[in-house]
Amino acid sequence: MATLELYRKGASVWVPDPDEVWVSAQLLQDYKPGEKQLLLQLSNGNVHYPVGSPSDLPPLGNPDILEGENDLTALSFLHEPAVLHNLQVRFLDYNNIYTYCGIVLVAINPYDQLPIYGEEVIDAYSGQDMTDMEPHIFSVAEEAYRTMTREEKNQSIIISGESGSGKTVSAKFTMRYFAVVGGAAQQTSVEERVLASNPIMESIGNAKTTRNDNSSRFGKYIEIGFGRKGDIIGANMRTYLLEKSRVVFQASAERNYHIFYQLCASRELPEMRSLRLGDLQCFRYTNQGGEMQIPGTDDVSDLERTRNAFTILGVQPDQQMELFRILSAVLHLGNVDIQASGRSSDRSFIDADDRSLAVFSKLLGVEGSQMAHWICHRRLTVGGEMLVKPMTGQQAVEARDALAKHIYGQLFTWTVQRLNSALSTQRRRAKSFIGVLDIYGFETFERNSFEQFCINYANEKLQQQFNRHVFHLEQEEYVREELAWNRIEFSDNQQCISLIEGQLGMFDLLDEECRMPKGSDENWVRKLYDQHLTSKPHPHFRKPRLSNIAFIVLHFADTVQYECEGFLDKNRDTVFEELINILKASQLVAELFQQQGNVPSAANGSVRSEKRATREHKLTVGFQFRQSLQMLMDTLNSTTPHYVRCIKPNDLKEPFMFDPKRTVQQLRACGVLETIRISAAGYPTRWTYEEFFSRYRVLLRGAQNQDQAQASCRQNLPQLIPDPDQYCFGKTKVFFRAGQVALLERLRAERLRIAAVIIQSQVRGWLARIRYTKIFWATVTIQRYTRGTLARRLALALRYTKAALVIQKTYRMVVVRQLFLMIRQATITIQAFTRGTLARRRYRVLVAERAAVLLQARVRGWLVRKAYRQIRAAVVFMQCCIRRRAAKRELQKLKTEARSVERFRELNKGMEVKLMQLQLKADQEVGEGCRVDECKLKNQKLEKPPPAPVISEKEVEDRRKAEEKAAQKILQLKQVEHVHQAVSQANAALRAELDEERRKYQGLLREFTRLEQRYDNLRDMSLLTEATEGPTPPRMNFYCNSLTNVTLSAVLSLLWLCADIRVDTALSLPPGLSASVIFLCVRQADCSGDQTRARSLCGAAVTAMKAALKRLDPQPQRPQHPGLSAAPQRHRDTSAKHHRCHHSDDTTDAVDVLPPSTAAFTNHLIPLLPSVAALLESETISSLSGSVGKLPVSRKRAGSVGGDAPTMASVLRELGGLHTAMTHQTLARTLMEQAFHQLTYLICASALNSLLLRKDMCSWSRGMQIRYNVSLLEEWLRSRGLQAGGAVATLEPLIQAAQLLQVGKKTEADARSIVETCTALSSQQIVKILGLYTPYSDLDERVTLNFIRMAFSLFPVTFPNLPPLVLSAEQLVIPDSLKISFLRKA
Repeated sequence: MATLELYRKGASVWVPDPDEVWVSAQLLQDYKPGEKQLLLQLSNGNVHYPVGSPSDLPPLGNPDILEGENDLTALSFLHEPAVLHNLQVRFLDYNNIYTYCGIVLVAINPYDQLPIYGEEVIDAYSGQDMTDMEPHIFSVAEEAYRTMTREEKNQSIIISGESGSGKTVSAKFTMRYFAVVGGAAQQTSVEERVLASNPIMESIGNAKTTRNDNSSRFGKYIEIGFGRKGDIIGANMRTYLLEKSRVVFQASAERNYHIFYQLCASRELPEMRSLRLGDLQCFRYTNQGGEMQIPGTDDVSDLERTRNAFTILGVQPDQQMELFRILSAVLHLGNVDIQASGRSSDRSFIDADDRSLAVFSKLLGVEGSQMAHWICHRRLTVGGEMLVKPMTGQQAVEARDALAKHIYGQLFTWTVQRLNSALSTQRRRAKSFIGVLDIYGFETFERNSFEQFCINYANEKLQQQFNRHVFHLEQEEYVREELAWNRIEFSDNQQCISLIEGQLGMFDLLDEECRMPKGSDENWVRKLYDQHLTSKPHPHFRKPRLSNIAFIVLHFADTVQYECEGFLDKNRDTVFEELINILKASQLVAELFQQQGNVPSAANGSVRSEKRATREHKLTVGFQFRQSLQMLMDTLNSTTPHYVRCIKPNDLKEPFMFDPKRTVQQLRACGVLETIRISAAGYPTRWTYEEFFSRYRVLLRGAQNQDQAQASCRQNLPQLIPDPDQYCFGKTKVFFRAGQVALLERLRAERLRIAAVIIQSQVRGWLARIRYTKIFWATVTIQRYTRGTLARRLALALRYTKAALVIQKTYRMVVVRQLFLMIRQATITIQAFTRGTLARRRYRVLVAERAAVLLQARVRGWLVRKAYRQIRAAVVFMQCCIRRRAAKRELQKLKTEARSVERFRELNKGMEVKLMQLQLKADQEVGEGCRVDECKLKNQKLEKPPPAPVISEKEVEDRRKAEEKAAQKILQLKQVEHVHQAVSQANAALRAELDEERRKYQGLLREFTRLEQRYDNLRDMSLLTEATEGPTPPRMNFYCNSLTNVTLSAVLSLLWLCADIRVDTALSLPPGLSASVIFLCVRQADCSGDQTRARSLCGAAVTAMKAALKRLDPQPQRPQHPGLSAAPQRHRDTSAKHHRCHHSDDTTDAVDVLPPSTAAFTNHLIPLLPSVAALLESETISSLSGSVGKLPVSRKRAGSVGGDAPTMASVLRELGGLHTAMTHQTLARTLMEQAFHQLTYLICASALNSLLLRKDMCSWSRGMQIRYNVSLLEEWLRSRGLQAGGAVATLEPLIQAAQLLQVGKKTEADARSIVETCTALSSQQIVKILGLYTPYSDLDERVTLNFIRMAFSLFPVTFPNLPPLVLSAEQLVIPDSLKISFLRKA
């Protein structure tokens, strides 16, 4: 079927738009050949699109199934609007910045920090196939690394794009990936030095431009060398075309190289003060652009990072300061003031007191007068005589700037050579390498000069190599599938390259004009006109209409007009030999010019000398650039290239903002559209037979079995597409021309529409019958309710009549009763008031009498209590004195008894100190109580009384004396009471201390007895140690059921016996005999209460076990899996809990034997984890049949290689064998449950990580498969009784992830159901799974962004309510050796 038949009503097309480049429209009527216009529906209304011929028809849109495809070559219609729309959808809707375009990775700069470059992402992409993962820069790096190790062939990663598109960042992430994948565990390894070269090159080679804040102003090619084991052993860097003109001139809103601004910002550092640097505004080479600071950057911290990188690469601090002195000298050189002199200003001079020249000379160690003289003069050779000619002011300024550029170029070259020497290795030679090319992209500005000409020439060469490589891969695909194909024509830019580098090309004419004594830019342009316009007109060369000093070159990407002004000077890049000789005399910069005469560099230019005038053409920048570029092309042609095209989405540097105009311009310039055009010329759409059968099964007739997919496709496809030229059958794939997938989609949609109409007719009839039945029963119900309502109304009327009579009767009764009650209430009120008045009179009389009696009683009671308190205070004071004296006597007696025990004098020193402290504390409390009472009485005296009427002096004196007397009595009484209380408390404390001392004394006696027993045990152990140095004790076979009074020598003999049992003997013994013997010994030592004995026994057991393990397995253990690091610690905690039941708490040494055995056990479990994770994703359901049980086949590329996946039965057999081995060895039930708990946890984590990183796993059918496999594992765990240890609970996140793939995802109720069900998953994991969800069939749909936001907003945010920490002094374990045990009683 022809493509014209696809232009039917409802079809989607693309029409040009001045703002959006392309906009989508829909056909409102079918197109018939010969019509002159199409009726289209746009978002702003209907339009008529003119059509002159079928070739003028607008491009067709791709089906919805291909929207957001991660590979542009998989689109049915390959054209510019389809590519632009697909990139925009992935960038804005899915936040995916990477997209494949065949072998090219398109990277869009997001202008934002994305969390997709961490260590966990590197681990996820490491070892994975390129087609199994989402597009990423790590995927390209992994493909290059795997190809290098597999095929042992050198690789290259070519990263290109215009300034600001993210080339440098992509190159850094690529190098970081190689450093992690091929790294070694050394502190300052080669990988660290490779990464450390980035900040150095950014400081001296990057600058701010109008398009990029960190633009690389040079090209670089880094070769990372790898050894035979795939580890990095060295690196080498090559640079191309440094923009030296930026050192002396910057355009508006641009900056010089970063290193100058970093030095000026760090001028206050002590080591930088000798450089005499000032503010950035003070230097001519830094203030021309007007931009002094880049937002979001700190020049001081950047310089510190640069210096650290120098240190890592082996550059000493004194050498770093020499570099900084040279850079500072360049800044001071730009401030040298050159003044004109003479009648016609044909001379120039520099003031002898010029400060900048003096600082420049001092920093470099040169003669200032000589430098000032030769900047303003030049030497000529005329007739064999040497003449010195003065220069004008402008010529002197140019000579000064040329010297500054030359010094910086030499410094840049020296730095690159130093980096290469630090990155190279002398230990071994690299077997292969991977090159990373970070080079400038195609550039076109309002004014283009020599730098843009060289950059665009380099991009022409790279584009030619790219086109030929893509064409070659396309043809290899057809040959591999054994297709009958015709040669594909592709655009070759060899004519444009010949125009630039061919014989009598632009570079040849430029070098020829540079050799002329009076060559000029105008003469060179006239030669170009004569050669390429007049004599032999070239199709890629033109002349501007309104200019005679410019020319136009038709590049592959765009047409560029170049201004010839400055071409000759930049190509020569000369500096006078006299100035170079002055610098060579300096010890500081002499090293920079050592290779000046023998190894010229493309970044350094040439030194003008009369003796070397005949060889000057060999040192031009253009000649050197062509040589280095040719070497680069030879290197790239000898390697397998991988392409990364960086795209700048907008010029405002706004995050996730997409400008279609700028994007299309870059797509045309970087060759992405050319790749698509080459693919579209052949068979751009390729489906495996399984994929085609799964998608278009409704269109195929015959057997519906996927095993016969190829035969079914070959039989039915000619009936669907009559034209055999529109498709072709390969060995494993079926190939289609452009637009045929859209045709098949239309046929499929039509077939589904017919089926839907039949289903709708049946459903509508069923609904109509249900509606009729509902209406019939509703009519009957309404009639029944109506009759009932009328009957209820009649009954209600009768009830109302009867109620009215009752209400009238009741109302009349209420009125009469209220009148009676009112009269009775009035009578009662009058009686109450009268009786109350009489009662109150009697009450007042009784109150007066009671008050008089109460006053008398209070006064008499106060007098009696006063006398009683005085007598009681005196008696208590006497009792306290007597009791204190008795306590002191008792204390002295106890001290005497304690001093008699000379052997334990040091053990109870702290007790005497404590008694003194308690006595001092009691005395202090008594004194403080007295002082507090005195202060209270003084404060009461000092309080001012309220104002009173004036009284006589005699009354005042009497009152004062009475108050003093009362105060003295009160003070005496209070002192007695406080003393009594303090003495009582001290007495009680002393009695408690005495009791404690008695108990301490008894404890010391018991400790003495225990120490004697310990001494005897240690003596026995020493004798046993001397005995064990002799021959090994004889073997004994015994089994001990209970041990009592076991000595240490017998225990050690048991340990040697258990460790030395042979294998054949151990197999004949009961399981766990050795462990039982050791356990009984340890328990006996623990029950005895001797901690030293228990520790010695545990240490001996550990030593014996380690020796036995070393004899059985002398090989080093494999590295432990990082996920199993928590298992030994949990085992140790469990063992510690079991030991709490013993009498001894110091049994930690006995638990230290667990890590070696646990590590060995873990090493046997590690190989199971990846296979189990794969089983949960690829196993088929055996209990289901039909299309439901068939999972969709993952779409693979031709280069993908798959292995045989293990089955669920094999994994369960492995687990069963492990369980049987543990059971046979009588392993504790808790330890067995803990081991399988950790194993199932790692299985769940591995499967869930794979699910979150792979888009093809997120579908309804895959969720059903995962749930089935997990149920098999659950059933196995429950059959072994392992669910009590939590092994089944660890599978809950994976179960909920499978349920999330199967539930509905449309309404708010579905979102709430997801939030309530998926409690074990985080909100980020749920959003990730919903974003990766892929429809399995047409009945399913993609998850919309609104639903994802709705589900994310429903997640509750809770904060844990933790109780405060409970801690008391009794919980502290204080050793007795510290002599501070009295803190426990404080």
